[in-house]
Amino acid sequence: MQIKAETGVDMKAFMPAAMLVGWAGLKPRNDESNGKFKSRSTTYGNKYLRKILIECAWGASRTQGCFFNKFSYHQTMVRKKNIQKVQVAIARKILVVIWNILEKGVVYSDVLEKDKTKDN
Repeated sequence: MQIKAETGVDMKAFMPAAMLVGWAGLKPRNDESNGKFKSRSTTYGNKYLRKILIECAWGASRTQGCFFNKFSYHQTMVRKKNIQKVQVAIARKILVVIWNILEKGVVYSDVLEKDKTKDN
């Protein structure tokens, strides 16, 4: 409900999903000069929406049998990434999923749920 309150239901203002991600402040910066990266922090954006999505990412990364849980485990344990950066990446993925649900009117189905139904 809070995400809808911050973004609105009409996604025509954010036609590609990347515009919504940038508006939320979850898009990584790309400040590169002469082969050196100056900053990797996220951009400025809607701080209320960003806080909500980060909280959702923490919950999703701890939900067993969820794609985001598997993604979080792979990034932190296998690839040795920082957990806070992984949570921002998960929040970005959740926001893209929300955009697809609101824009295209599709029903969310987890990738791991599809794999379970194929096995049975």
